[in-house]
Amino acid sequence: MATAGKETPSRPCSVCESVVWFELQPEDVWGTPHHATRRALEASAKSCRLCSMILRAAISNYRDSQGRRSGKGYWRRFNAIKYHDGSSVRDITYVKELGAYMPASLRDDNKGFGRSILAATGIITADGLHVDDDREVPNLELLKVGEDESADLPVWLYGNWWSAREPSGPEDTSHLRLMGVGARFGKTRSHFDAVNCKPDQAHIRGGSLGICTSDDSLFSQIPGRLREMNSDSDIAIGRLEKWLKDCSLNHPLCGSPPLNPALPTRVIDVFASDRGVAVFKSIGMRGRYVTLSHCWGTSSRLMATKESMKDLEEGIAVSFLPKTFQDAINITKRLGIKYLWIDCLCIIQDDPEDWEREASAMSQVYRNSYLTISAAASQDSYSGCFPKRDNDSYISPATISLGYTTPREATGPRSQSMVYEHTTQLGKKNTIYLFEEWLPGSSYYSPQNTEMGSFGKRFDPIADEPLSTRAWTLQERLLSPRIIHYARDQMYFECESCMNSEDGFTFGDIFFGMKRLLQTQRIPHNLHGLSSSAGVSFIAGQDAGGMYLGARWQGGWLSLIENYTMRNLTVRQDKLTALSGVARAVAEETKDLYFAGLWGRHFTEDLCWRMYPQEEIDDRRDAKNTPVKGKVLGTVRRPAEYRAPSWSWASLDGPVRHIPLSYSKLVSKIIKCSTIPAGKDPYGRVSGGRLDIQVMYLQISNGTRGVRLIPPQGPVYEVKPHDPKRWDRHGIPVEIDLEDDRGISIGALHLDLPSEPISYPYYALFLDPSKALILQSKELEPKRNIDGTDVTDTLASKPILTTCDINRNVAQNPQMKDYTFKAILDAVRVGVGVFVKADKKSLDPRGEEKEPEPWDEAKDGKLTLDKILHVSGDESWGPITKEDAKVWVSII
Repeated sequence: MATAGKETPSRPCSVCESVVWFELQPEDVWGTPHHATRRALEASAKSCRLCSMILRAAISNYRDSQGRRSGKGYWRRFNAIKYHDGSSVRDITYVKELGAYMPASLRDDNKGFGRSILAATGIITADGLHVDDDREVPNLELLKVGEDESADLPVWLYGNWWSAREPSGPEDTSHLRLMGVGARFGKTRSHFDAVNCKPDQAHIRGGSLGICTSDDSLFSQIPGRLREMNSDSDIAIGRLEKWLKDCSLNHPLCGSPPLNPALPTRVIDVFASDRGVAVFKSIGMRGRYVTLSHCWGTSSRLMATKESMKDLEEGIAVSFLPKTFQDAINITKRLGIKYLWIDCLCIIQDDPEDWEREASAMSQVYRNSYLTISAAASQDSYSGCFPKRDNDSYISPATISLGYTTPREATGPRSQSMVYEHTTQLGKKNTIYLFEEWLPGSSYYSPQNTEMGSFGKRFDPIADEPLSTRAWTLQERLLSPRIIHYARDQMYFECESCMNSEDGFTFGDIFFGMKRLLQTQRIPHNLHGLSSSAGVSFIAGQDAGGMYLGARWQGGWLSLIENYTMRNLTVRQDKLTALSGVARAVAEETKDLYFAGLWGRHFTEDLCWRMYPQEEIDDRRDAKNTPVKGKVLGTVRRPAEYRAPSWSWASLDGPVRHIPLSYSKLVSKIIKCSTIPAGKDPYGRVSGGRLDIQVMYLQISNGTRGVRLIPPQGPVYEVKPHDPKRWDRHGIPVEIDLEDDRGISIGALHLDLPSEPISYPYYALFLDPSKALILQSKELEPKRNIDGTDVTDTLASKPILTTCDINRNVAQNPQMKDYTFKAILDAVRVGVGVFVKADKKSLDPRGEEKEPEPWDEAKDGKLTLDKILHVSGDESWGPITKEDAKVWVSII
């Protein structure tokens, strides 16, 4: 039990002071009475700040019942449930208001709510995930509820209780957390009697007031906290220490940090003197140490060189160091750790041998670190670790996840603090802060999960920080078991189990974690590519999996590369070197082979990448698909110097995306691959590489000799331009002629260098029935006209042996059917293609796609799934089969 404490600078009215805010009941239980009528609340709101907040919250509750928030629509969730109302049970619909972004997962601690259905109250954007309105709608922010509707209705308060974990039993409530407060107008305290609530619905509208408390508060059920304006304050350091302790004691996946690890080759002794630090060689010494991840910047900076190393070893005053280094030393000392590792002070930058040796040891340096300090908001060594924050206004992670931009101001003019004195500790003051922030509601019977992504989109809160633009810092983040991010908005603590924001939110899906990465590198063959239980797709060319990709896209190697290729490198030749620490760690743990950014056990999946300089959205809001370009992600360039084979993503600069394959239907197999290291590090730079692609072994009966193995090869077809009346896909329209009853297959070509002119001939080497690498021969010859004459002033790639060439040869010489056919010329990769088998029923006599006709049940019978063109699971839309003649191709 708690009693109201001393008066705050903005004292609430007696009605507000009488409310026990931290004991409010959930939205679908009983409301707590506030003012007796709306008129009384409006009158009190003129002098009581908290009443004015409650009035706006009650109006927001009414506004949500109309399907509008901030003048726009949002997502709603529906569940049909059996509702226990006292001694009776009745069928009702559970309606829950969500945000503008579709939730990544609908994770409630469900108690028999069954399957959920999502619907939008506004116009869905082209990406299919966000609700917006591109038309004028009434702005209901200033809505006044009609006199006849609510003037004399009472005001009721309720708590927004979410679930931090699974309950231990039916009576357990220790998992519940108070995330906010809501208000509604209603005849009685029952939520069924709220304004605009239908009798057959339980309408959960959420709370428009957020709540948080202080770090030393006894209100443990309130996870929300005020962010610190200064991240070097005692409270901020205390939070870091609490996070470290909690991770060590309560995260089995993380475990305790090593007590006495081997020190890196050189470390900085932060306690060398009262005002100075010193770099020294560890020579086999052991001990805990902290690492720094930071942006070097372009300004002049202090670094270790052959000339300066002696001075650094003798000692240097902290005041002479860049601000970021000073702050890192300050944090390390306050944590009681003796040693700090900073790359530019502990690696001799003008000694190539020392640099390569230490760069190759990076995986152990960060993996054995007690903590990594991430100067996330700093653009160079002189900006410092602690960003300057001038006011308390910022957009919270939950608001971003929901798709909104309303700032949180927990101590601003639309906030109220309440001080309580707990009866168990007399004299101990406990403060709670109420402020305006909308969060989705939560049912007592199925409380909302607190993890980010369960109520809105998943996102990385560090993604837009300056540190996240640098390529080298990705492996520093990934390799670090524990890392404290000093971001522009607040601190974030990240470990192998989760990420916690300073203001009390949890990110359960880790974007960067070595244990998650290693787990996905050990998946069996059948878990690669498209899932066999991915669902159904009725859209030609779109996989059944849609946006829900496999394990290696979810914190695995593929998602890592997609993130890495969007980052910047000062030295372009470091493309593989800046990731070599992670590659070495993976290789040591899994014993897999590494080839210029691709892994031996996953090579076919790793090989199917494409350049992705701009977001691509399929707008299906009308009957037809319309390809739409979104945000520009980067620029595609070819480096001036050789860096990797053409089949490796590291051969180019620019954002990369991977295309999932139908792994149960692969038509090609990697037989041999090799790369040549350019230095001593086998995971760093390469000077060359070669890849031989063939198809899986086929067993063929050969008379009395029984089973014989045909040497494997891969299906290859010449790619030609296609000129449709309307093109409804991303990429360049192309086609291949299969020269049999399958006819012509239409495809989308994605060139690796979109800015370069199209230069046929191209050749499609298929990996599965639909997806193909697009190749050209490396050797050139004079381009030929249709009549066979040469164009003397224009060169074109020499032709590559194709499947159709083989078919024609075998038709003329049947004895060649068991031969192995190898393309004589080496090929280079120039892109990827995605092809769809022809559906002759949907084509007109000219080969163009016909307008779809309505289903005539009288003529065609009852419409069933088998009568609709579709794919399910990992089935492919592609035309290629394992029976297509194969060509052995070498790619360099």
